[in-house]
Amino acid sequence: MKKKDHQETTLTDNKLKVNGYVFVILMWLVSRLVIIVAMQVIAPLLYTSPVHPYWQPPYPLDYSADFMPKPSWELFSHWDGKWYRKIAVAGYDYANDGHQHSIAFYPLFPLIIRGVMMFGLPFEVAGTVVNNLTFLGALLLLYYWAEERHGTNVARWATAVMAWCPFSLYGTVIYTEGLFLFLTTAALRAFDNRQYFWAAVCGALASATRATGITLLPTFIFVAWRERRPLLAYVAGLSVALGLLSFSLYCAISFKDPLAFVHAQKAWAQPNWWSIFTDAIFVGRDNLMKVVMVFGGGYMLWYFRTQLSNTAVVYGFCSLLLIIFSGALMSVSRYAYGIVSLSLALGLLFSYQSRWGYIILIWFGILLFSYAMNFTIWNWVA
Repeated sequence: MKKKDHQETTLTDNKLKVNGYVFVILMWLVSRLVIIVAMQVIAPLLYTSPVHPYWQPPYPLDYSADFMPKPSWELFSHWDGKWYRKIAVAGYDYANDGHQHSIAFYPLFPLIIRGVMMFGLPFEVAGTVVNNLTFLGALLLLYYWAEERHGTNVARWATAVMAWCPFSLYGTVIYTEGLFLFLTTAALRAFDNRQYFWAAVCGALASATRATGITLLPTFIFVAWRERRPLLAYVAGLSVALGLLSFSLYCAISFKDPLAFVHAQKAWAQPNWWSIFTDAIFVGRDNLMKVVMVFGGGYMLWYFRTQLSNTAVVYGFCSLLLIIFSGALMSVSRYAYGIVSLSLALGLLFSYQSRWGYIILIWFGILLFSYAMNFTIWNWVA
């Protein structure tokens, strides 16, 4: 009897696991199809003459004044994608001259793309494949992390939030979102499960992918102290800095400036919080989104602080604080989306308020389509 019960339990667990895989892949696939249809079908049909977005100089790298969207892999490489192409193909450049240089972009993402290109794929294909597959990996990790701690319902809502949030556009175009979410979610889940080796490895790789990856360091140290974890937890926390330190060492050797990647950021004009709040008061959509995502996200983390793990809560607040005080506010909505803790918190909220959850997901889908269209024609999104 006991053996039969054990077999039935195993079959049930396997079925739930398969159902989880199917749900995540479906969320990923359908949301990506919305982006692909907007970029590769609708935009080329609507814009049959050159588009002329209005920007203040400097203009985006490799932008052509007679640009017309045509179905191609190139459409996935606008804005930062052009910088990653330059790095993957020609390497880094830097001079302390106040102009924009590729050293401002962290190395792991273009390095992986360069490795995939060695199989004969062009940059645009390799970059799109890397970002989409790592984004799918991030969704899978989020689902099973949330399911372990909160159950299937919350896991499904959190996954749907991450997949359908309009800024998930950057999990498909050639940006670092997919890889960064994959590495940070893997590191946080591993630390939660006391798998310190994987927490250290994924944390170090995350800090070589984006500046906010370094917030895993204070997260692991603080949680290790608060929960009285063993020495290995502190080692995992300190190991997070290895990715960033390696990049700094490269800058020191190649450009005689260990902080070249920081100094180069000054060439990108950034708004301040005063201008963001002022515009948000008058319902400026982009700036209102920034305020809601950063400060609304902080409120959700605080509200659900007793239900989320210490690791998720501390990481969320550390990342939000870095975003708030970094001065790099042009893309603050996209950076906030890259904090996996916010998807978890919103998943918890929608598990209690499912009616609002469905309404907001429909709104997310409409915005996702709109953002994909705007990205295609070189309009700034985030």
